Amino acid sequence: MNRPPLAASLLACTLIVLGSGLLSHCGETDQAGNAAYAHTQAIVAFGPRPPGSESLDKSRRYVSEALTKHGWITQAREFTSFTPKGQVTFTNLVARYAPDGDNPEVWTRPVQGILCAHLDSKLFDDQIFLGADDAASAVALILELAPDLARNDPAKAKQLELAFFDGEEAFGPSLTPRDGIYGSRRYAAAWRRQEHKPSFGILLDMIGHKDLSIAIPSDSPKHLADLLFKTANDLKQQNRFRRSPSPIIDDHVPLNNAGIPTIDIIGDFASANWWHNSRDNMDLISPRSLEISFQVVRTMLDELL
Repeated sequence: MNRPPLAASLLACTLIVLGSGLLSHCGETDQAGNAAYAHTQAIVAFGPRPPGSESLDKSRRYVSEALTKHGWITQAREFTSFTPKGQVTFTNLVARYAPDGDNPEVWTRPVQGILCAHLDSKLFDDQIFLGADDAASAVALILELAPDLARNDPAKAKQLELAFFDGEEAFGPSLTPRDGIYGSRRYAAAWRRQEHKPSFGILLDMIGHKDLSIAIPSDSPKHLADLLFKTANDLKQQNRFRRSPSPIIDDHVPLNNAGIPTIDIIGDFASANWWHNSRDNMDLISPRSLEISFQVVRTMLDELL
């Protein structure tokens, strides 16, 4: 491994104001957090990303191009589903590490794990919702984890599938079993029919907040929850990770129902004044929080792959 230890990685960052912009200036060992911050910023700059929007198409192309640079190949998987807005076309983006190029074997070989996040943002008619933490930051973190795996653990990279879901957000006020998680339901249904399923999944959502506080669902798979808490403790970040008192409807639910034990590493949004409103912008996002999330997830992947 060429990754620095977390203690060295989490150096204090200074902020430099240049005109109307804000630049983070951190030590070299904060490079994963800074890179993920830049990816978050790029995705947010496209604007709101509801299903079917030009901004979501641009975001999807950005993700695909960023992965392709590091030997990952992508597939856009389009489907339609009935919603409260009628029939809507969605597109999931899936990626696998294939430095030798695309061939049918890449998509048929067994994989051991899934690393995933949703790329869409919730549709609002009365406000501009950018979804910086929900969930551009999670997508951005995967865009930094993917090249790190390719550089340092290519054999492990080949055991992983990346998935970027469309339609996680409900068209109505809140997620229900019938409204929302459209992309993950479609994705999980395909795995349900497979003889050899991945042995685990890690879903990321809202992991870049400057006051990072992760609250995993109460019904998370025990071995994955235990590993998360052990990893956080080993990295001296245990105060940022806890268990929610209740289950959460999110993209992990269809995967668990399909027989793929999946943990939802999700920020504590229950009482947040920024959740699903215009405050969820780049002002919330911290390179340091992204660095912490990077190190925790990367260490978990080392143990699981």
